[in-house]
Amino acid sequence: MSNPYDHLDPAARPAAAPAAPAEPGASRALLRGALRRCPRCGSGRLFTRWLKIRDRCPRCRLRLEREEGGFLGAMVINYGVTTSVWIVLLVVWLVVDLPDVHVAQLTITSIALVALFPLVSYPFSKTLWAAFDYLVYRTSPEYAADRAEGNGGR
Repeated sequence: MSNPYDHLDPAARPAAAPAAPAEPGASRALLRGALRRCPRCGSGRLFTRWLKIRDRCPRCRLRLEREEGGFLGAMVINYGVTTSVWIVLLVVWLVVDLPDVHVAQLTITSIALVALFPLVSYPFSKTLWAAFDYLVYRTSPEYAADRAEGNGGR
């Protein structure tokens, strides 16, 4: 027989089902992406090699690249960051080196920067793009159904 005070006794409570992990906010998901982590769960080890991302997060199974050509956004981020870094380099170089600009050294430095910086920053741009994609996709009604089935994204 139950009485009205059973809910106050912890031993009398039924065991609750484990709750689904809370979805992260936009700033947390973007910060995780900028740090090469899964935007949903924060897990690392998303890359098999420096430039090769896994299909899914090993922990929460979020699909990191949902469609063919999904790398285009990461390329745009990488290009924009590389261009911004090069512009900063150019401005600083000109401020320091004017009025006698050493064009040969500036050219060599610029070529080295635009050749190497995208290779270094590419994994960060991939996971940052995965975070953007995750934030947009999770607003879709299909996301809840896919999440319930364990698909973790299309």
